Amino acid sequence: MNNSKAILSALLFTLSVSGVSMSHAAPGDDVGTAVATDSPSNLQNRSVEDLVAIAKAGESNEAINDAVLNNDAINGAVLGNDAINQSAANDEATASAQAPAQPPVTSSAQSIDADKLILNEPVVDQANILNPQEKQRLEAQLRNIYQQGLAQAAVVIVPTTNGLPIFDYALQVAEKWQLGDKDIDDGLLIVVAVNDRDMYILTGYGLEGVLPDAAVNRIIREDITPLFKQNNYGAGILAGVDALKARLTADPEVLARADAQAAERSAVQGSDELPSPIFLFIMAMIFGSFITNILGRVFGSIITAGGFFAGSLALGGGFFMTLIMAIFIWMFLISRGGGGGKGGGGKGGRRGGGMIFLPGMGGGSGGGFGGGGFGGGGFGGGGGGFGGGGAGGSW
Repeated sequence: MNNSKAILSALLFTLSVSGVSMSHAAPGDDVGTAVATDSPSNLQNRSVEDLVAIAKAGESNEAINDAVLNNDAINGAVLGNDAINQSAANDEATASAQAPAQPPVTSSAQSIDADKLILNEPVVDQANILNPQEKQRLEAQLRNIYQQGLAQAAVVIVPTTNGLPIFDYALQVAEKWQLGDKDIDDGLLIVVAVNDRDMYILTGYGLEGVLPDAAVNRIIREDITPLFKQNNYGAGILAGVDALKARLTADPEVLARADAQAAERSAVQGSDELPSPIFLFIMAMIFGSFITNILGRVFGSIITAGGFFAGSLALGGGFFMTLIMAIFIWMFLISRGGGGGKGGGGKGGRRGGGMIFLPGMGGGSGGGFGGGGFGGGGFGGGGGGFGGGGAGGSW
């Protein structure tokens, strides 16, 4: 079909050239006559040459058209670049995942005991881990929380606690600083031990309702430690303070519903993972009886209660509630007594010995930390009390 079109075009071209040549020749002119006489032969030769040239051009055009039509395949190959790009992206992600983890940041500053800390500003960075901008932003946020009457909050960052449990270290700092108003106990203390990769948030009596242990634990786990793992301590602490402030300013009813939903999610997620503190409590009550029969009333009850206390804290249980449950276990087991058979003193043998207290529990965890107040332009405490509420975490 294409060849027929080419031949027809050549014939039309030949006829048009012939007509033009004839029209330009004068009737009596010799030259015109010669041209007119010779034109049929010349035009015939030209027509043959033109036909050959046009035929070749037509074949070339067909090849070009075929190439153009084949562009769909080329375009398909171009569209296939998405797969190539995706492969490149996957390679990059794999390379990033295989890259060595960034080593944790440590502090070379000298460690200091809790009773020797100088507590005169909202942020005490003994570890020198914050830059000036981070410290300034954090101090501004803490002062804003205090000025709004929400709480008296402070942050203490140390290199290490020198082997002292982070809770004990934090409680010593709280006892010295006496954060919070003595009438409402609204103190809030965040302690971070950088080299130990451990932290604790203590809440005063007056804040335990709006900042329960479970909520504080969730803030540490979801807002703070993920950034700590990236060596971003300033951003992690600031994110935690923001989350704490959000709870302090939230509507109580909305907060209660949110906590209930979070508790349900945690229960569902943790049901197949780790035993709960309640489960440990029941197991301690059951197996504690066997332990006291083997080890004796005093030693067996101490071992059982201490094991429950450590295990419950390791599972994320709140310190205050765990302590109460551990004391209950100890009192229950020690009141039952150990073995020894039926002989001897009969029932009277179960009454001997009187009440025995664990070392260090005489003072309990209650009571305020007297005196203090704001003065001299510093950030002194106002006599607030802490009852062991709060939570800890590591990274």
